[in-house]
Amino acid sequence: MTLVFDAGPLGTKDGGVRFDRIRAVVEACLGDLPRLRSKLRRIPVEGHPVWVDDAEFNLDYHLRQSSLPRPGNAEQFARTTARVAAGRLDRSRPLWDCWVIEGLEGGRFAVVIKMHKALAVEEGSDLIHALLSANEESSTQSIRSYRPRPAPSPVELFTQEVLWRWSPSRRVVSNAIRVLSNPGQAVRRFRSSAHDVLQAMGYALRPATESPFDGRLGPHRSYEMQAISLDRLQSIHRSLGGSIHDVVLALLAGALRRFMTARRISPVTVDLRALTPVLDADGTEANPWTIELPIWEPDAAERLRLICEQTRSIRSGEDVVPGEKLVSGSEWNASKLFSIGARALQSIEEGQIAVLQAPGPQQPLYLEGARLEACYGFLPLQDSSGLGITALSYAGSLFLAFNADTDIVPDLARLRDAVSEEIDALAEAAELQGRPLRAVSA
Repeated sequence: MTLVFDAGPLGTKDGGVRFDRIRAVVEACLGDLPRLRSKLRRIPVEGHPVWVDDAEFNLDYHLRQSSLPRPGNAEQFARTTARVAAGRLDRSRPLWDCWVIEGLEGGRFAVVIKMHKALAVEEGSDLIHALLSANEESSTQSIRSYRPRPAPSPVELFTQEVLWRWSPSRRVVSNAIRVLSNPGQAVRRFRSSAHDVLQAMGYALRPATESPFDGRLGPHRSYEMQAISLDRLQSIHRSLGGSIHDVVLALLAGALRRFMTARRISPVTVDLRALTPVLDADGTEANPWTIELPIWEPDAAERLRLICEQTRSIRSGEDVVPGEKLVSGSEWNASKLFSIGARALQSIEEGQIAVLQAPGPQQPLYLEGARLEACYGFLPLQDSSGLGITALSYAGSLFLAFNADTDIVPDLARLRDAVSEEIDALAEAAELQGRPLRAVSA
C-alpha cells in the first residue's frame, strides 16, 4: 500500500524528511505488532508453515529510505513504487518491507508498505493502522525492549502442530461449529466446491474469451495512480442509481472500453469480467463476485444499468454488507479489509480482471503531524492476469491504482487517462438524467 503525506513537521530545510522520527514511531509500534517480528518455519514431515519469533530481527532491514530527484513528479514516483512493490520478499525473514520515499513535488513524501498476504491477515500485523492517527499532534510512544521467544525444536513443532491439526475429533467439532455459526458461508463453499467438481468433469459456465490483459507474467511491473472526487461518484450514484461499488465498476468498464479502442481492439469481440471481493455481513470474510463488464455497450448510463442488474441479482442471494459502502468511520481499517479481499482472490481465470475496493475514513489522518493526502493499494498479479485494479476511499476522494505487467499492458498511462475521460462521460449522463427532474420541480 502506498501512502502520500504532506511533510509538515517532518520536513527538513533541504526538502527531505525526518527519517529518524519515522523510524522511532515504527519501532515503538512494533511492541503492539508481534507478527511483524515473526517469520515462517515449516513443520517436519508435513511441511505446514507456522509462525515463530525471529531472533535476528533487524528493523533497518525492513525500514528503508529512498529519494526521488527533486522535484519528483508523478511519473518518477509511479516508476519507483512499481520497482519497490515488484521485488520479492525474503522468505527467511518477516514478510514485510517499508520504504520512505522523499523528494516528491509539493514538499511531500510517501510511505510504501509491502506485506505478504499470509502476514497481512494475521492479528497484530496492521502497521498502517498503528502509524496513523486522527490526532494532529506528535506522539510520545516509548520503545519496548524485544526478547524473542526461543524457536521451537523440530520435535516440538511436530508434536504441537501436526498431531493437533490431524486430530479427527478436532476436525469434526471445528467443522460443525463453522457450519452452525455461519451457514451462509458453508452454502457458498458448497457451491464453490460443486462448481470445481463440474469443471473437473468437463463442464463449465460460459467461458470468457482471452482478453488483451491475459498472458504469461514476467518480472517487470508498471504502476499508475488516479484520484477521483467521491462527490462526483455520489452525484452519479444518486442520478443513475446503483451503489458506489456499481458506479466504480461502470467507470472501469468504460475506461477499459476506451483503452481497447485506442489500441484498435474491438470491445465487441472480448468478454471481460471483473472478479471483485465483497465483504459478508459480519465483515470478517469476503466473497468474490464475478461481474461481466459491458464493454461492448457504447452508452455510459446503459453500462451502469447492466452492471446494476448483475449486482442486484447476486446481492439477493448473498449475505453481504448493505450497499458495499466505500465510506467507513473515523478509524483506518482499509488495510485489513484490503487483505481480506485479496485473500478471497484465490485464482483468476482468463478474461478476468481483479478489482478490489476497500473503504477508508473520511476525516484526515496524520503520521507524527504529517497529513495523509492520498492512499493507493497495490494488488499483486497472479495466474495469467496482467492487470490488477484497486480503489480505496479516504477524506472525500477515491484513489484508483493500476498494477500491470509491462509486457502485457505496456501503455498503462493510457488507461489512467481513460478513467478521467469516462468519469466526465458518466457525469454528463447523470446531468442529462437530472435535467427533467429539475425542470418539473421549478
